[in-house]
This record gives sequence, C-alpha cells and structure tokens, in this order.
Amino acid sequence: MTSTSDLGPPRRWPVTLGLVVLLPVNLAACGWLNQAGSGLLLAVSVVLTLLLLAVAGALCGAGPGTCLAVLGFAFVLFAGPALDDYVLDRRGTRHEAVVTANTSYHRKHDTGHTCTVVRSDGGRIRTYGIDDSQGCRENFAPGRRVTLVVDPEDWLAARLSNETHGLSSGMAWTCGGLLAAMEAFILYGRLRRKARYF
Repeated sequence: MTSTSDLGPPRRWPVTLGLVVLLPVNLAACGWLNQAGSGLLLAVSVVLTLLLLAVAGALCGAGPGTCLAVLGFAFVLFAGPALDDYVLDRRGTRHEAVVTANTSYHRKHDTGHTCTVVRSDGGRIRTYGIDDSQGCRENFAPGRRVTLVVDPEDWLAARLSNETHGLSSGMAWTCGGLLAAMEAFILYGRLRRKARYF
C-alpha cells in the first residue's frame, strides 16, 4: 500500500492558474452586476464577491489572502464603473432631449440636483431622471436642449453627453494596478504554501 508521503507534493498549479485567470474575471463580472441599479443584483454581487474572496484568501494563506481580499474588493468597486464608462461610450445611442425640470435636494455637505429629461424621438415620449453623477448641473434650466446617451439594452443608467467620455486613463491605470497587485499576491501566497495544501 502506498503512503501519502510517497506520492509527493500535490500538484498545485491547476488551482493557482485557476485563481490567476478566473478570479479577476469573476470579480469584474460582480462589478458589472452592480451597474444595473437593482437592489437584488447588488445583493447577489456582494455575496458572490465575498464568497470568491473568502475562497481565494483561504487558498493563498492568511497574510497574502487578506491583502488579496482587500485588493479584490477595491477591484470590484473600480472595475464596475470602468466597464460602465467603456460600454456606454461604445454602444450607447445618443438622442436629442429637453430638460423639463431641475430639482435640488440636500446632501451631507452640499446641494445635489436631479434633472427630468424628456426624449421625444421615434414617436413616443420617454422621461429620464438624471442626477449629478449622470450629467445634471445646477444651471440646467427647463427648456435647455441636451444630448442623452442611452444603453440600448437598458442595463446601464442613461447619462447626458457631458458625462460620457469613455474609459479614462486614470481609471484604466487604477484597475490595471489593482489587477497586477492581486495577481502578485495570488502567486506569492500560492508559492509559499506548504506542500500538503492545495
């Protein structure tokens, strides 16, 4: 009968390769789920993110696994908006629209604004609520003509064209840096694991 010690150390490279390739892809997918604006999808995204990072952290060991979890969570927070910016700029359709109302609301340190924008092309009227992060400004008075950028699949929130610039270099470098740091901690954690672990 062959003992476990005679078999040699387990082959860990399939698990390591799986972590290096699949973890960032799945975390980016979780970030993409956040962009739908649905509370249910946000909850699913958070649960999946925590589950993925817990498993990856356990496979990499306590120290590197903790760093990986922190970096992975930050990666999800940045990757979702980065994908949003990129996809809306690429596939978004632009429509002429008119601001019909501009309402203000109190925020913690300042005042926010929400514009009601009406699009009347194609024979039917559609109304959109656009807030500060989507392009509404304090000086957008009713009657102002604007360009509305809409996702044809209605997955991403509509924006005004003044907030549709595509993926910025700063966001791309941030996501790339977080990805590189995650991969480094995965490799470091996997290489320092004792042979008896997978």
